[in-house]
This record gives sequence, structure tokens and C-alpha cells, in this order.
Amino acid sequence: MKTKLLRFTTFLFIIFLMVSCASDEVLSADNKIISFTVTKGQLSKQFDITETSISGKVDTDFELNDISLTVVLAEGATISPDPATIKSITGPFSLTVTAANGDQKVYKIEINREPGAGNSLLEFNINASNFLTNATIDEKTGIISKRLPEFVDLENLTVDLKISKYASITPDPKTIKDYSSPVSFTVKSESGLEKVYQVKFEYMNVSKFRSCTETNAWKWFGGDNRITAPDLLPYDRNVATGQVIIVDKDLVPSSFNIHLFEGFSYDEDRQEYNKPVELKLIIRDVNLKILATTTTSVSGQFSGGFIPFDLQKLNLFLQANKTYIFYWYLVDGEKLGISSSSTGNTKDGSGFCFNTGYDGESRISRNTNIEDLKVLYKHPWHFNIELEGKE
Repeated sequence: MKTKLLRFTTFLFIIFLMVSCASDEVLSADNKIISFTVTKGQLSKQFDITETSISGKVDTDFELNDISLTVVLAEGATISPDPATIKSITGPFSLTVTAANGDQKVYKIEINREPGAGNSLLEFNINASNFLTNATIDEKTGIISKRLPEFVDLENLTVDLKISKYASITPDPKTIKDYSSPVSFTVKSESGLEKVYQVKFEYMNVSKFRSCTETNAWKWFGGDNRITAPDLLPYDRNVATGQVIIVDKDLVPSSFNIHLFEGFSYDEDRQEYNKPVELKLIIRDVNLKILATTTTSVSGQFSGGFIPFDLQKLNLFLQANKTYIFYWYLVDGEKLGISSSSTGNTKDGSGFCFNTGYDGESRISRNTNIEDLKVLYKHPWHFNIELEGKE
């Protein structure tokens, strides 16, 4: 019995010693931030830490929104507010670190982005009554220039500008409508650097005429009344012709001429039609979207040569080095059953007269229309055309 009592007393003594040791343990007073890192996407930067502050700058392209903070603390310390809740830095703020023993330290955080130095006018777009183009910007001289069609009202222009990121511009382009005389803009960088641009617009008034007349081939154009033609029904098809147009300078076209080898006639008995006919011209962009259409009448006495389409009222603007498709056909060609020949050139070459040709063929029996895109195909010839307008 005495032995059991001794053992119990020893056990109580050991417990007493453990409690005494625990109560004598000193809690840490370390309330330091060990490291502080800001991350945005693939960009990341770690900042130097002083006794009670963290400060520094990030590069211009390191925006301080949608960020994450990685803060490493001394062992046992806690921080408020939780860095995980901070997603943007818009000015100075504070973080409070509490040591294990309750001692607190306040860190003042001041991190800024380097101000941008860009002060360029990057784009100058013009939009006036369904007319859209961009002006040429000379960064060396600060001159913004463009030759514009005479149908554009320079006293009532709407423009859309793009400037360097973080820069500002004066006056506000939205307040300027009159460009009939030079207009100046000042672009100021975020860091305070200024650059002056002057806008100078002129009308396109230089006449230009292009002609492609070299001929060594003739293609069917119009309807077909043949009874014995293979795989064809009489009065069933209509054949069109087209040509890619690419100009080396902006052009406002006033006339487009196509060339037919002879007058219209019935192929079955070679009888001449000798009545007026109507041709239709469709102008498409590189994506085959229709930009404009027009028609022209051909006299019953026509026996071959160039046939003009008047484009003046269409207010067309052909931009330099862009692709346009001019596509023409005989109106009611299937029903009329008469045909002529589009003349062309099969030789290789370069420049305006050697762009891609097109053709199309519709059939009543196939329920296709000559204006359907599915009947429009590239053709290896370069067809004879003339184009007139102003640059």
C-alpha cells in the first residue's frame, strides 16, 4: 500500500514540474515581415523591407490591378488585413503584424507604377457618312495627312484616335469637326512629355486613267440559245465575267469600262440581236461583300468595244493595295439567250492589268442565280478593262 502511494505522489510531482515549465515558456515577440512580393500574371517583383515600411516602383507595363500578394512572416506571427484579400494597389496602405506574444508592428506600404513615357498618336481614323479610312502619321514631322474624296465634307468630320497608353490629348478630338484647315493636337505622356501633331487634309483632285487592252483570248459572255450544245439546255445559262482591281494609290473611281469583242447575237443561227440590252456591275471587297452595284445600257447598234459604267454617284473609295472584285453580267441573259465575248489576256505579268480574273455561270435548271457567290470562280485570264478616277 505504501508503494502505491509513493508512486502516485511521484506522478503528481512530475505533473507539477511540467506545468511549471510550460508556464515559464516565453512567447515570441517577432512581428517582422520577412519578404513581400507582388505578382500580376507572369510579372512578379519582390520589394525591400525596412523596419516599418515597404516601398518601391514597378515598371510601366506592370499594372497594379488584379494582383496577388505573397507575404512571408516571422514564425508564429499573424497579419491583418489578410494579403489574399488585396487585389489592387491604388495608393498607400498599412499592414499590421502581430507577434505570438501579442506585440504589433504596423508596416506602411507604398508601391507605385513608373509613369509611362509614351506620347505618340498611333492611329487617326476618319469616318464620314459611310466612308471610313485612316490617315498617314509621320512620327518625325508630326504631320497627319490624307487625300480625301471630294464627296467628304471636311467641315463635318468624325475622327477616332488612338494614343499611347496612359497618355492624354488636347483638345478633345470629340469637340473638333472642322478639318477644312490644319488642326493641331498635343499628346502628353503620363510622365509629362509633350508632342504636337498637325492634321492636314486635301481633296483627291488628280485625274488617273488605267487601260488594259492587250488581247489574245475571248470568253463566252451572256446567255445561250444552242439546242445541240453538250450538257446544256437552250435558254438555261448566263455567263458572267469579273476582274480583281488593285490600285497602288487611293482612288475615287468615276468610270469603269469593260470590253466585249462583238455585239450580242444568237449563237445557234448567228443572228444579231440588234436591240438594247442592260449590263449589271457588282463591286465586292476581298471578303466578297457587296460594296456597290450599278447598271448600264448597251445600244442595239453596239458591235464591240469598251462599255462604260458610270460610278460617279456611287461615292466609291478604293484604298491602295486592297483587293476589290468587279463582276459584270447580262441582265436576263438566260431568257434572252444571246451572247458576246469578254476579251482578255492569258500572258503572265505584274501590275494593275495582271490581277486575277473571275467568271460565273448560273443555270435555271440548277436553280442558281448569277449573283450567287457559289457560282463565282477565279479565272486564269486577265480581262480587258479601263478604270478612271481621281487620286
